[in-house]
Amino acid sequence: LAGRSAPGGGRRSAPDLAELLPQWLTMANQYGYQAPAALLPALLDAARARTDLRPEALALGGPRALWLARLNPEWKFALRTGGAGRAAEAPADADAETEAGAPAGAEAGDPADGAAAVAVPAGVRRQWEEGLFAERVSVLAAVRHRDPEVGLALLGSTWSTERAEDRLMFLDSLRDDLSPSDEPFLEQALADRSRNVRATAAELLSALPGSALASRMAERSRACVSLDSGVITVEAPAECDSGMQRDGVVAKPPSGRGERAWWLGQLVEATPLECWSGWFGGRGAAEIVALPVADGWQADLQA
Repeated sequence: LAGRSAPGGGRRSAPDLAELLPQWLTMANQYGYQAPAALLPALLDAARARTDLRPEALALGGPRALWLARLNPEWKFALRTGGAGRAAEAPADADAETEAGAPAGAEAGDPADGAAAVAVPAGVRRQWEEGLFAERVSVLAAVRHRDPEVGLALLGSTWSTERAEDRLMFLDSLRDDLSPSDEPFLEQALADRSRNVRATAAELLSALPGSALASRMAERSRACVSLDSGVITVEAPAECDSGMQRDGVVAKPPSGRGERAWWLGQLVEATPLECWSGWFGGRGAAEIVALPVADGWQADLQA
């Protein structure tokens, strides 16, 4: 087909075989075919990505596809949509999640433990668990806008089974309706295996007034910066310890920046502005900025 000439002397582009997949699955089932075992993972991945393929794909996969779906939380949809007469062939505990195939990030201290125990409507939960990624993002945003706690509970219900890139996108979506009730969930996310997820959680916590992370950053800054006889003195961190890194401090500085200056700048940036006024005798921001800084640290404090 790709080599045939089109009217006017042009050439047709190669056909998109993915568009033929629904028809192919339907015909394969009509003729009683069953998918080879080696192709079941690809078949389940295709069904996960396209809800319109699921009934025919699961029929073609048969009982082995349902058995395999138990081993990977990303294929959990198959246990709910396996079709009449087929779900019974799966083991009785088919809905139980297993650790095999779980994406990085699902471990002790899972953020789901910090999500509120809030009832989620069945219809919303079904959309969330079975929809395509874009649909799930829309569902989460809509639910969060109406009721942030329900949205957080929805996210927490599947957090341990989400891929790292999806966890990052979902976590970032909390930004619009961020509230103090999100803090326990975000604190747990600081222990995520994904560096980007940890960084986003730290950023969101820094934006929460009165969060524990903001307080920890303020304590670190207080230990580094002080006012002595009208002059600001600085003792930058000697190391970037595990606690600092957990709270979002990036250990490796960019090219041309010293380590200690880099760590100090991140601490200062994450410290609530109102802390500085209290530490510096009630001075306002303009007065603090005008104070002299000893030993050439002014640029790093005001970067």
